[in-house]
Amino acid sequence: MVTSDGEVTLKVENLRACYTSKKGLVKAVNNVSFEVRKGETVGLFGESGAGKTSIALAILGMFDDLSRHHASTAASEENKRLWALKDEARKKGLTSEDLGEDLPGVEGHIWFKGKDLVTLEEKEYRKLRGDEITYVPQGTTKSLNPYSNIEEQTAEVLWAHDEDSELKEWQVMKRLLQTLDLVELGDVDIRKSMKPSQFSVGEDQRVLIAMALISHPALMIADEPTTAVDVGLQNRILDAIQIVRDELDLSMLLISNNQGTIAKTCDRVGVMTAGHIVEFGDTERVLNSPGHPFTRAFIMSNPSMELIRKIKEKGLRIRGIPGKPPDPTETLPGCPFSERCEYAQDICREKLPEYREIEEDYWILCHRYDELPEW
Repeated sequence: MVTSDGEVTLKVENLRACYTSKKGLVKAVNNVSFEVRKGETVGLFGESGAGKTSIALAILGMFDDLSRHHASTAASEENKRLWALKDEARKKGLTSEDLGEDLPGVEGHIWFKGKDLVTLEEKEYRKLRGDEITYVPQGTTKSLNPYSNIEEQTAEVLWAHDEDSELKEWQVMKRLLQTLDLVELGDVDIRKSMKPSQFSVGEDQRVLIAMALISHPALMIADEPTTAVDVGLQNRILDAIQIVRDELDLSMLLISNNQGTIAKTCDRVGVMTAGHIVEFGDTERVLNSPGHPFTRAFIMSNPSMELIRKIKEKGLRIRGIPGKPPDPTETLPGCPFSERCEYAQDICREKLPEYREIEEDYWILCHRYDELPEW
């Protein structure tokens, strides 16, 4: 569901995110651009390590802090130098491009309600994070406090953002019950006093979704919300997400490497590999008629039943993606998929393609798009 006025909730422009490691600077996100409209769900779809979660952490304002922590556990003089240079550059309003050297942390623009989130200080970010922008993390095991009941954990979000102490306990309880009921937890007036260990994995996942919704945010980011649950639970969780989105007119960014999850939930989707969005457009268009060789290979490696029938009709075979993703500490001159692409030519290995709009609202990162065989 997308609102007819096309109002944009989130706009990401030329986003890059790097972190330091023992091997060197890891380029997790490379000049990514996309937008999420009001009432819309946009998916980030691709292989593990493609940079999907790094984008989420950048939007949440958590990428730099987590990267610094990672740097402290992989300490080296070079890492210290890079972070010191990053801090100095930020004070002067300079970027990697200005200095002619790649720096750790987030650069680019993340627009939300007229604010560029990249420029915000942590104090300002705290007012948004968990209130107007919320996050459903991957997995439930480490995300819920095993010693606290779900009433306390879910309501904590409202109390934490009640800076003027205006909320009354009955108001919080009303919102709590409404939200837990919205995600269809069941018997919420009784079960709200139970602890996470007394629920199934799927129910714990619903609690995490409720925690992200109780503040009635403008944007919810869900990172692999159906990980480690069976197909039946996956469908119920996805149904709950869709009901909530429509009920609250909520914008969502959904991260997944599961084609079924993306197909069921997302209006538009960006396909990622090696830190780049290589294809972006209407979900049905991208999944049924993919234009980028990586999208085709990724879908082929884990096809739906409908695609399996299509593959057999064409006399093709199901196969994995050859080779492995490029080393994220190395800067390649060409397309990030060129070394694994059966259609690659010299230009693909020598020059990064332009990320261009081929059709209205359909973008591609490929030199040879116009020459590829029909899917």
